Order: sequence, then C-alpha cells, then structure tokens
Amino acid sequence: MEPSLVADVWKLYQEILEFAPVGVHAVDREGRTRVYNRAMGEIDGYRPDEVLEKNVFELYELDEETSTLWRALKTGHPVQIEEQVYVARNGRRVVTQNRTKPVVIAGEIIGAMEIAVPREAGGEHDAADARRGRRHSFADILGESRAMRRALDLAERAAKTDLPVLLVGETGTGKELFAQAIHQASARKHGPFLAQNCAAWPEGLAESVLFGTRRGGFTGAVDRAGVFELACGGTLFLDEVHAMSPAVQAKLLRALQDGEIWPIGARRSVRTDVRVVAAMNVSPREAVRLGLVRPDLLYRIGALAIHLPPLRDRPEDIPLLARAFLQKYGEGRAVRLSSDALSFLTSHDWPGNVRELEQTVRSALALWPEASELTPAMLRSAHPILGEGTPDDGLRPPRMARPSDDAIRQAYEAAGGNLTRAARALGISRQRMQYHARRLGLRTSPRQAP
Repeated sequence: MEPSLVADVWKLYQEILEFAPVGVHAVDREGRTRVYNRAMGEIDGYRPDEVLEKNVFELYELDEETSTLWRALKTGHPVQIEEQVYVARNGRRVVTQNRTKPVVIAGEIIGAMEIAVPREAGGEHDAADARRGRRHSFADILGESRAMRRALDLAERAAKTDLPVLLVGETGTGKELFAQAIHQASARKHGPFLAQNCAAWPEGLAESVLFGTRRGGFTGAVDRAGVFELACGGTLFLDEVHAMSPAVQAKLLRALQDGEIWPIGARRSVRTDVRVVAAMNVSPREAVRLGLVRPDLLYRIGALAIHLPPLRDRPEDIPLLARAFLQKYGEGRAVRLSSDALSFLTSHDWPGNVRELEQTVRSALALWPEASELTPAMLRSAHPILGEGTPDDGLRPPRMARPSDDAIRQAYEAAGGNLTRAARALGISRQRMQYHARRLGLRTSPRQAP
C-alpha cells in the first residue's frame, strides 16, 4: 500500500477518535504511535504530543511479550485482556480493560489499535473487580492432603510443557482455578487466558463460538473472531467439553491436530497458537461409555489428565479451607470456628465441594456480622439444604450418605425423569437430586409432579 495512503488513514483515525470517550492508542507496523487521543492521555498521564511518533516500548515498561499492541501487530490476531496492569515511563501505574486488534486495509496489516477503559486503583468497586479479574496461581490453591498434593504436583509439571491438559473433577473442585494456575506458571503467562463453558453455548452456535465467522458465510454473517483466535498466544479453557456435539468435537480434534481453524464462511484456514486445557465433571471412562465424548478427542485433550479429588475424599483439608474463607470474607474481623463447628464441617459430604463450603462460610459471616465465633447452628442455617427443617440444637449432624452414580441413574430412569420421585426413592433432598442430575447430564422432564 502506498505510504501516502497509509499516512492519510492514520490522520483520519486521529481526527475521528480524538474526542472518543474511551482511550485509543494505535501504532504502525514498526510500533510507532500514529493515533493517541485525549482520553488515552488522561489514562496514561501523557500529552498526545509526547507520544505521537514514539515507539510503544519508549512509552511503557513493556516488552514484546507483554505489549498487547505488539502482539496483535505481529500475530495478526485480536487480543482481549479483561484487565491489564502496566507502568508508563512517567511512573504512573495504570489499570485498564483492553481490546486490541490489528488494523487491516485492503488485506494488508498496517498496524494495531487498542481501546482502553480505565480502572482507577483504590476504589471499593475497582478493588473487587480487580480481584475477580486476577489470574490465580498455584499459591492460591489450598490443600495439604495427599490427594491434593498429587494433583498439584502433576499440574505444576504440566505447566512446564505446552501439551493439552484434561482436568477431571466434580463440580466445585476447582477446575478453572487449576487451569488459571497452569496458565500462570507456563511460558504463555503473558498471553490471554480465556475460559468457556461448553454447556452454556446456545444450541447450534458452538462452532461459531469456537472458530468464528466470516462475512458472507450465511445470511447476516459478520467478521467475528472465535475463541481460538481471541486466545491466540495464550490458553483456552474449555469446561464441560463433553457437552459438545460429536460433529463439533470432530472439528475441535481437527483444529488441535492441524494447528489451524476454518471460521464459518472462510475461504482459507487460519493458523492458531493456543494451548487447550479441557475439563469434564465425569470420568473419562464414563464419558466414553455413555457416548459423551469421542475417544480420539479424549486421547488428544487428555495427553496429561489430572484428577481433582472431591472434598469428601480430603476431609483433612476442610479446616484449612474454612479458615481461609473466614479470612477472605471476614473483612478484618477476628472470627473463629468453634470445635463443634469444625466437627460439623468435616462430617458433611459436600456434594458441591469447595464452592459449597465457601458459600456456606461466606453466608454465615454475612448473616451474623456481630459474631466472634461461628457455631454449627449458624453454619447449618447458612446452608441452602441443611438449613431446611433442621433443629437449631448445635449438635453434629449425621454424615450425609452419597448414593452411587449408578443408583442415581436407576432411580432417575425408574421415576421417568421426575426429580422429586427419584429423590424420594434415594432418601435424599430434591435439591441434591437436582445437583446430581446436572452433574451426570440427565435431562429433567418439563413438568415435575410430586
């Protein structure tokens, strides 16, 4: 493309975006700043005349791995980062939400452009947002039991490779936490981490979510990047991967084998550089037996399989986790657990695993803000299931028996899909039956007669 035409394009962008309400920073193919609006200057603490024509590495304490503008420029792929923290050369610490894309004119990449929304540090809501957006490391995963240490050791070894990883564990065992930790300890830690729940995708849209679309592929189609493109250079976490249809699983297998994808409506394939960490809440053997996952895909994504133990198999970790949640949600309060409360917690089966324990402790703290000690009665009342019709006597409850998966399926089939009748046959609550039905992928009947 003619240099004069390229210069005119950048000049037009600068004029249009000068008064945009969000920060805009664009660089040319050499990384020199061509567009820098006033909003971006307010975020960084620079005047536009200090920035224009300067290389991105002159302005920020970044390198070729950590600069999202440079990554989008060199890979030709969009980069989406939920939160980015960086330091400008003037010493200002900046926290933003960024969206970065290559600038393409007539099929040629002439630069990259970034849109940034500031998050000022220190505010209550911003601090909460930062906690949600922070990527977790292995130091955030608590557990001293042998089963948990085994899983952590294998995950730390997996992080040193670039092989696909399969995380197997029940709901609430921390699969996404492990996926984030693997990413943070890997060579891809400066790239994006994108998490997707395959079971949450609308029916028929899985392929477009994964691989994207191109204009003209179907009526109303637009150029839209899929998660494989958005996660380029980083890690793509696919939770409940067994929820994909066999046809989509076949295309996912092809993408992993070939290192390239075919967006819907594309005339040519797109090279990808993504590490996939997949997760399932059923065992691989059971998933294959039930036809939930293709064996060839399982062999591919399960090159390294890590089984995360349920909380009931590591009761010695419960006091450690409970005290950590007291500190996390106690807002500086000196709150402890009574000995009876610890007995209460370690005697429960925790079908929802760590997530269930965390929510119970958090709810108890919120309900009794004046308490310096949590009792079994408080914890029981704060629990969505145990609180139903349970006497407030402070006594240790009996251990809740967990029916086997085969027994759950048999009761479900015998009840014709009615959760209430199935729960009654198993001697468990309807809420727990509903949990097991979701965990095992059982379809509930539209009407639930008592």
